[in-house]
Amino acid sequence: MDTETNERVAQRSRFAWHWPVFFFVIGAGWVALFFLSRSSVTHVVSSWSSTVAMWLAMSIVMMSTTAVPVLQSLADVVRKTTFAVWWVFLVAYLVMWALYSVVAGSLQMLLGGLGWMDGHSTQSWLSGLILLAAGAYQFSSLKQRCQSECVSPMTFFLRYWREGVWGGFKMGLRHGATCIGCCWALMLLAFVGGMVNAAFMALCALVMALEKFPTIGTKITRPLGIALVAAGISVLAFDFISAAPIEVHQHL
Repeated sequence: MDTETNERVAQRSRFAWHWPVFFFVIGAGWVALFFLSRSSVTHVVSSWSSTVAMWLAMSIVMMSTTAVPVLQSLADVVRKTTFAVWWVFLVAYLVMWALYSVVAGSLQMLLGGLGWMDGHSTQSWLSGLILLAAGAYQFSSLKQRCQSECVSPMTFFLRYWREGVWGGFKMGLRHGATCIGCCWALMLLAFVGGMVNAAFMALCALVMALEKFPTIGTKITRPLGIALVAAGISVLAFDFISAAPIEVHQHL
C-alpha cells in the first residue's frame, strides 16, 4: 500500500464518525417530531415562544435532511484539512433557518390573532391562497436562481469559497440564505397540511430534498408548481361553493 493510499485511508478513518452522528441526530429529530405530532400538548393554544420552538424543531430536522448533497460536497473538499469547517458550515446554515423560524412562528401567531387559523392549520380560503402563492413561486426567477446553487453545490463552493473556520461559517450563512430563497414557500405549506402533521412534514422534506438533486431537481420544479396552483384553485373553488347560500324554493 503506497503513501497516498495510506493517507486516504487515514483521512476516511479520522472523519468516519461525522456522518453517523449527523444521521443519528436527524433520525432522532424525526422520531421526536412524530411523537410531538401525536401529543395533545401541540393541539392547544400556544405562546409565541412555543410556536417559534415548534417551527425551529421542524425547520432544523427537515432542512438538515435536505442539506445532505451540499454537506457531502463540502465533506469531499475539507477531507484533507479539518472537519471543523463542515460542522461550522452546518451550524451557520441552521442559524439562517432559525431566523426563518422566528418569522414563520410570528406569522402564525399573527394569523391566529386574526382568527384565520383552525388549530394548527389555516382556514380553507387562506390555504388556497398559500397553495397558489407557493405554486406561482416555483416559476419565479428567484426560485430558479437559488435552486441552481442548491443543485450544483460544487459550483457554489467554487464561487463563494472562504478559507478557515470563520470562512465556513460565512459560507453556511450564504447557503442558508440561498436555501431559504429556494424553499421558503414550500415550508409555508405547513400552514396548509398542519403544523403537527408528521406525515405532511416528511412529504415536504422529501420534495425539497428531491429538488436539490442535480439529475431530477429542476425537472420536478415546474410540474410541482402546476400541481400546487391547481390545488389552490380547487381549494378556493370548493370554499366558494361551500360558502354560497343555498336557496330553498317552497311550492305552495
